[in-house]
Amino acid sequence: MSMCPPSPKHPSCVRRLFWDVDPETVDLDKHRDYVIERVMAHGTWEAMCWLRDRYVSEVLADFIRRRGARLAPREEAYWALITGVEVAPRRGGGRAPWVEASL
Repeated sequence: MSMCPPSPKHPSCVRRLFWDVDPETVDLDKHRDYVIERVMAHGTWEAMCWLRDRYVSEVLADFIRRRGARLAPREEAYWALITGVEVAPRRGGGRAPWVEASL
């Protein structure tokens, strides 16, 4: 469960991430991978809270398994940690050295 309050369908923190399309045409179910990737890659804390409120953890975990490599290593590692998905470290980021020591 997220610490942020639920937000409307297209809160301003999310709308601004769809600079290349009309946000009103973005269907949160039909375009789920597009929405998830944009928020995971470019979203503010508020947008990330909205994402966690909008989609169940299993949906976010499935995205990380299937398309997480499309994210920057830091974002992939963060969302893998949040969703409990094990991902292989990638060059240029991934898990910080202290994560391994705490496991």
